[in-house]
Amino acid sequence: MSEKYFRGKITHINNDKQRATIEYVNQNKIKTIQAVIDDKQQEKYVQLKLIKKPHRFLVGDNVKFIIKKSSANVFFADHILYEYNNALEVLIEKASVLNKFLGYIKIVDDKYFIKEIESYLFFPLLISKFEIAPTIEETESTVSFKLLNIEKPDKISAELYNHNYVPGFKIAVKQFKAEEIIDAVVNKITPYGVFVILSESKLEAKLAIDDNITTKINNGEIVLEKSIQVKIKHLTGDRIVIDIPI
Repeated sequence: MSEKYFRGKITHINNDKQRATIEYVNQNKIKTIQAVIDDKQQEKYVQLKLIKKPHRFLVGDNVKFIIKKSSANVFFADHILYEYNNALEVLIEKASVLNKFLGYIKIVDDKYFIKEIESYLFFPLLISKFEIAPTIEETESTVSFKLLNIEKPDKISAELYNHNYVPGFKIAVKQFKAEEIIDAVVNKITPYGVFVILSESKLEAKLAIDDNITTKINNGEIVLEKSIQVKIKHLTGDRIVIDIPI
């Protein structure tokens, strides 16, 4: 085939095989063609300077492509270049007003995704460090989620509204809100921080290194396996930062 570009829309994506089906019109007939959309192909297009950076393809992506024939005489789409996605733009616009959607959790190669219920768009689902990952059974019911990084369409991901945190994290949240002084055991000391295990929640937390902490380490007040008292000063689903109470 010639190096003529065709235009079409991605109508199906097989995330397991990293393949896509593109629907396009040729000679007034609607046709479909298969395409490879794996990371290697994207890196190849970057090297050929066809694209500036890899694109994560979604259902509804409008693309242009070249038709080629394989050694097995099968036509396939090559040089697939993303142009736009109206469905994604609609979701981003909705998210800027009310960032709450319904979808289904999908598990692909031990990675978690959300499929939005109306557009069928897939988004990577962020599971935080202290969150219990969804089970296969939970993929059968709809869940509420919000979109993250909507200002960067190629980096959009999803986060559940209802998090299922480990019991220890719930204890840490209560301690953080109450500004409790907590016993903790030092289990690692590095140039970047002192890491401890909080006694009640059994979670790891980080004590940032400063002049005061350095002095306590040098004086033997902070040593491995020794218990110290701390307070939680910063808490997220992935990190607990502590300090020494005054």
